[in-house]
Amino acid sequence: MSTDPAHRFWRHTRRLTGALLGLWLAVSLLVPWFARDLGAWQVFGFPLSYWLAAEGALLLYLGVIVAYVLGMERLEAAYLERRQEAAGGSDGAGPGSA
Repeated sequence: MSTDPAHRFWRHTRRLTGALLGLWLAVSLLVPWFARDLGAWQVFGFPLSYWLAAEGALLLYLGVIVAYVLGMERLEAAYLERRQEAAGGSDGAGPGSA
């Protein structure tokens, strides 16, 4: 395993992106797959599958976006801190710089 800050940053970025894409895919495929079974339950007079498709999935997609933004901010802050420590505190460049 490399201890290079850039290598660690991109490894964590891929892991975060993969997990959030997996969650997005599960919601996009599982709600329609189980819609008939979920339709047996009623919420405020409407089938549960309606609520999950109309409101729940959209809220979860917004949650995925918020989780990505917060996760990437945390990862970038940690990356910049490690990079500054490695460079002696004089470097303020971002993850994409040479």
